[in-house]
Amino acid sequence: MQLYLAPLQGLTDWIFRESYSKHIGQFDKTFAPFIRVQNSDFYHPSQCNDILPEHNTFQKPVPQFLGNDSVSFQRFEDMCLDHHYTEVNINMGCPFVKVVSKGMGAGMLPNPEKVAEFLEKVFAVTKLDISIKCRLGQDNVSEFEPLIQVFNDFPIVEMIIHPRIAKQMYKGEVYIDDFARYAPLLKHPICYNGEILNPTDIDKITALTPQVERFMIGRGILQNPFLLAEIRKEDISRDKKISMLSAFHLSLIELCKQKYSGDVNLMRRFVEMWTYHSEGFEDGRKILKQVKKCNTLVKYEAVLFKAINDLI
Repeated sequence: MQLYLAPLQGLTDWIFRESYSKHIGQFDKTFAPFIRVQNSDFYHPSQCNDILPEHNTFQKPVPQFLGNDSVSFQRFEDMCLDHHYTEVNINMGCPFVKVVSKGMGAGMLPNPEKVAEFLEKVFAVTKLDISIKCRLGQDNVSEFEPLIQVFNDFPIVEMIIHPRIAKQMYKGEVYIDDFARYAPLLKHPICYNGEILNPTDIDKITALTPQVERFMIGRGILQNPFLLAEIRKEDISRDKKISMLSAFHLSLIELCKQKYSGDVNLMRRFVEMWTYHSEGFEDGRKILKQVKKCNTLVKYEAVLFKAINDLI
């Protein structure tokens, strides 16, 4: 079994990945949040900082491309090659309206002809291994059927499938039965992504699709940083967990100081993280409210370390 870290914009960036790898554990593979390239220009050039070698000392991630034309992809590839990356991922799953409306992310899925044209141009010249992360459709899971042959025509190293459609965003049931029906029709290795919150969730997926041995975890690891160890059946003592979690959060704070200026900007980042992280605590709602009230780093650290000591 291989376990991957999902690319969550603003959450699983280099700061999270470095802190997690150093103090909690290592995934088999991590994926960096998307870098958007449009009309051959980097939409937010600062996104490129996430894959800089100096920011990824413990484990190099797989950079992710968000765009819909081969010229933009070539610009992205050139940057990745400059940083000595050998594998990249193409995002065909982002559900946000401002992305989908531009025909990017999940907005590519209703147009199999355009997907085929894009991939043909990309694979004709690429020097990289390429994986694809996608959903089952933009508006309906039936959109995935004509894409199967398109994907099968190209040497994609793996398909990472989030079995929802774009209009669901990140809510609602996953279409696990449709995933189980489509997965065997693809000739590539398949990675499952979506609603893995505990080890039994993986057991349910493998019962339906025993050929799937790769799993990508996003929100589940934010809620429970020790989920990786639980899936791998690693036994960690209470004192060790407190020590690991404390070191992880201290690292987050120190690295965030390098990226953000001022306590206000730091706290915006931590509030967003605790929106998910709090769900792993018995008094999570209470802790989240306390975090939201913190207007200085000193106050945040007091709330943080009390929560950690009370957690386990």
